[in-house]
Amino acid sequence: MIELLVETTNLPVDGREFSFDEQRIWADPIAEFHLPYRISEPFSAVIHVVPHADGCTVEGTLRGSLVLSCDRCVEEFTYPVTAEFHEFEAYPGGDSQDDASSDGPADVWWVVVKDGLHYLDVAGFLWEQFQLALPEKPLCKVLCRGICAGCGANKNLDECRCAASGSDPRLAAFRSMKLS
Repeated sequence: MIELLVETTNLPVDGREFSFDEQRIWADPIAEFHLPYRISEPFSAVIHVVPHADGCTVEGTLRGSLVLSCDRCVEEFTYPVTAEFHEFEAYPGGDSQDDASSDGPADVWWVVVKDGLHYLDVAGFLWEQFQLALPEKPLCKVLCRGICAGCGANKNLDECRCAASGSDPRLAAFRSMKLS
């Protein structure tokens, strides 16, 4: 992942807006982690960073499109990714981080300190927002009928070829059983 830092310590009180369209923010991790999708429309993000005494507020939007594989029928489809976010990122060493430094799981902090100045790791922050915008179960359409487990036909495009036989031959022994 590329390093893309925005210095937050000396921003104006009302903040500053930044635009990002460097595709490596998204393409590098997709390739590095061998993720099962590809970019179809370039991504862009606009963020507004407002500094506070103990952190910074980051709000903005993320837009682009991916080609995903449907979880039911395995056909590829284009998925528009649109995310709006409003997050508070605490500066390292604050009271909220002291509580988190116990034996519990480590939290991700997107603000780092270099030479006494606070920097927002924009690439990491935008990658997180990108991941949060993706569906848990990508579907080509809400009523996707999937693939037949018997013959493998895509039920969205074809009729199931095994439906005509009427029954599963593996269950033939149970047909002659009588229940009393």
